[in-house]
Amino acid sequence: MRMRVAIAFGLAVATSFACATEETEPTLGDAVIYPAAIVRTMNEAQPTAGAVAVAGGRFVGVGSVESLTRELAEYRVRVDERFRDRVLLPGFVENHLHPTMAAVLLPMAWVTPYDWNLPDRRVEGLVGREAYLGRLRELDAERPAGEPIFAWGYHQLFHGELARKDLDAISAERPLIAWHRSFHEIIVNTAALEWMGITEADVAGHHQIDWEDGHFFETGLIAAIGKLNPTILSPAWIARGLTLTREAIHMGGVTTVGDMAAGNLDLEMEWAALQHHIGGPDVPFRTVFIPSVRTLEVQTGSPDAAFELIESLPDRSTDKLRWVKQAKLFSDGAFYSQLSQLSEGYLDGHHGEWLMEPDDLLATTRRYWNAGYQIHVHVTGDLGATVALDALDQLQSETPRDDHRFTLHHYGYGTDAMAQRIADSGVVVSANPFYLYQMSDIYSEVGYGPERAERISPLGGLANRGVTVSLHSDFTMAPIEPLRLAWVSVNRLAASGRVMAADEKLTVTQALRAITIDSARTIQLEDEVGSIEVGKQADLAILDQDPMTIEPKALADIPIWGTMFEGRIFPIER
Repeated sequence: MRMRVAIAFGLAVATSFACATEETEPTLGDAVIYPAAIVRTMNEAQPTAGAVAVAGGRFVGVGSVESLTRELAEYRVRVDERFRDRVLLPGFVENHLHPTMAAVLLPMAWVTPYDWNLPDRRVEGLVGREAYLGRLRELDAERPAGEPIFAWGYHQLFHGELARKDLDAISAERPLIAWHRSFHEIIVNTAALEWMGITEADVAGHHQIDWEDGHFFETGLIAAIGKLNPTILSPAWIARGLTLTREAIHMGGVTTVGDMAAGNLDLEMEWAALQHHIGGPDVPFRTVFIPSVRTLEVQTGSPDAAFELIESLPDRSTDKLRWVKQAKLFSDGAFYSQLSQLSEGYLDGHHGEWLMEPDDLLATTRRYWNAGYQIHVHVTGDLGATVALDALDQLQSETPRDDHRFTLHHYGYGTDAMAQRIADSGVVVSANPFYLYQMSDIYSEVGYGPERAERISPLGGLANRGVTVSLHSDFTMAPIEPLRLAWVSVNRLAASGRVMAADEKLTVTQALRAITIDSARTIQLEDEVGSIEVGKQADLAILDQDPMTIEPKALADIPIWGTMFEGRIFPIER
């Protein structure tokens, strides 16, 4: 007989989220059995089933309708046929997404090299310098006089070089902020500098600010963010942005989110907005928060004050919003900006950037490692990964830990030797495979060269060595579409349609694990979510097709009917 549990729970009234939930939770003693075309559990002990049973927001049975009806004799059992022809997977786990960053960017004008499907609009991509500047001129003509224009999506390899003088030529009076595709950079006009109240003396000597060009990048962006926060974190802006973010997360079939750098803009302003907009009972996903150590050090004024604050954050946790004993640190610069640190450098001779110098990264990691935190490190190039792994080796020699789950995030480029070192060190990788799709063609020509561009997002060698690999969007670095991320990883297609390093493909099973159970494992939630098992939260992604039986090149196009979150059903409005 399969395991079963009886869980007592109270009556909860369902209100609305985008489209209303279809029903309230069952009353005490009720269980609902949902037959399906197939249930893909992501549980190796029982990979498939014909139905799931839910009570009290958790799975109480996995099997056939007949077996579950027998096994749940102590419940008042009802069979709900609505998913009879659909495919049930665990709710997708997106372990690296920044809800507040997404909320900041979504209300902006999007001027991007590629098309995007957003909850409130479709964005048509454009390339070329004149096309980009032309779109900014259109925005200037459309918007009320004096209103600042924020335009997200600029990339020099698609749109040409951009400097303050180019934006001044569009408008000498209106603040113009061109936000880079990477999020790590902005280019502003003179009116924006005046509006922000930043003078040349304020930024003198900062090596990641180019005053003449109005260019703020990497740590230089932090100097600008504080001046922009009153606008981009204002109640009206953030309300619209978080509403759109909430819808995008739901549309992707995601039921668990990891905010992998919480407090990156302004902790207190972010936290107030997050509680209000994604902390309520009718939001169909939970969010766990991993604090951004470096930015909180800046906000609090010192490493000691930041550590004291981070230690206190779990006390703020709610049912939907949970702070965890994990810490986010940074190694090298942004992949989309070609500011990753590469061991063999860039073909054109430019160099990458450090977000934290190697010695600083080691010292900060040591503090949180010794305090028992799981460590997550942003790395994009192979040299950035090497520095992070060197820090791990040093700490393991000083204070060894088992099951440390030291995690490399993004992993834009790595060698086969690096994959072996990661496997030997027990390291976990959370990767953004969209780097491969969007950038491998152009990086073949600029900066990387063909051989290295082939090995962007090299995940197959990791997974085949037993490394826990998960996929994330880092939205807006990729769409919040886990099935699309799986599609990239399985097919390794560049935007041109070329297959890049076919030996680094994930299997469909590996890719599905990477957006469910292995993604949950990366943030220590595998006992709660990520697979369909008795006792776990009743979270489902409800699909119209089976990703295990369709052509792999069709993975990205599988329609998502909706989700179940803790037993409540949330259809997706189309």
